[in-house]
Amino acid sequence: MRETELMREYEEETGNLAVIDGEITTKYENWKNMKIKEKIKEKRKQELLSSKQTRKKIKEEFDQGKKVDKDYDHLIVVENIHKTYLLGTTAIAALRGINLTIDKGEFTLIMGPSGSGKTTLLNLIGGLDTPTRGKIFLEGKNIATLKDSELADIRRDKIGFVFQFYNLLPQMTALENVMVPLHFSGKLSKRGKEKRAMDLLSIVGLEERAHHTPSELSGGEQQRVAVARAFANDPAICVLDEPTGDLDSKTGIQILNLLRDLNKRGATFIAVSHDAAVSEFATRTLHMRDGKLIREGKIVGLKETYIMEIQRKNEAEINKEKCKRKIYQYLFNNQGKKEFKITDIANSIPEPILKNLPIHFDDILREIIEDDTIKGQIKEDILILK
Repeated sequence: MRETELMREYEEETGNLAVIDGEITTKYENWKNMKIKEKIKEKRKQELLSSKQTRKKIKEEFDQGKKVDKDYDHLIVVENIHKTYLLGTTAIAALRGINLTIDKGEFTLIMGPSGSGKTTLLNLIGGLDTPTRGKIFLEGKNIATLKDSELADIRRDKIGFVFQFYNLLPQMTALENVMVPLHFSGKLSKRGKEKRAMDLLSIVGLEERAHHTPSELSGGEQQRVAVARAFANDPAICVLDEPTGDLDSKTGIQILNLLRDLNKRGATFIAVSHDAAVSEFATRTLHMRDGKLIREGKIVGLKETYIMEIQRKNEAEINKEKCKRKIYQYLFNNQGKKEFKITDIANSIPEPILKNLPIHFDDILREIIEDDTIKGQIKEDILILK
């Protein structure tokens, strides 16, 4: 019988022979079985240790991903934001995978029907709420994972707010209302706060009305005070929630002219509004529907005429057909595969087409499936072909 490595190991370890008169000894068999069990046990132990280390590494990477900030060139970066609310036992998806960048000096307007998710997106960017999933970077800092106290600091120091109904304190004068954010920052003396507030009221044309209470001011004047207050701590961005919604058209235009002047001075705005007039003053308009961004347009202060609207819609429909052809081409080039990430398909579409579609890219895929042009179904972020 040929001696094996394991037999030699047994003989060296025990000093006994593994084979006597051509027969394998019982002691060797018992020793071999014991060694096999020890190796199996050691292997399981290593696998368990490796599994623990892997889980630990994954957790560390996840925690690091939540905490580590990024040095972005953009003022605001929104990455794959989702927001889901619970209505009883029903989950309502308010936002479904929003990606967006906002640069310093932009006046970005978000438009869309009621329930489209535009106010939810504004609240997330403004730090008034946190997303269910995704990241929001303000000046490179991820605010999506901050605690309430940390978010309060961000809102105080980095974000100004202008609301539809002004939200002025009725017992205080215009000057005192503008000074409120300055009290919380604690950076200026009393005289410094008064000078800063008066300078801001001067910018919005209300220096002479500084000592009047809100009840003594018109709606337009109250909104001007709200704008001045929003800039008290020199925020990185000012968020506007229906800034002209409670004003007549003439007063609304006056407020929009003020915002445009401030924007030309370098102020950064992001607004939500149903008022189409706001788009004449914004540098960029985003359109939302069903929790998604469906298109973007750069208007640069010019009103969209009827002819321009027709041209834009025609171009969007042409891009929709181009997009469908690109999808067919992508699927043809990847014959044999049954599952595709929707993001991979979208990335194969030229950016000028993708950014100028009449509906969201996901909805174009659903149209193709419903028309039986391709056989398949969409599950979460995956297209599955039948």
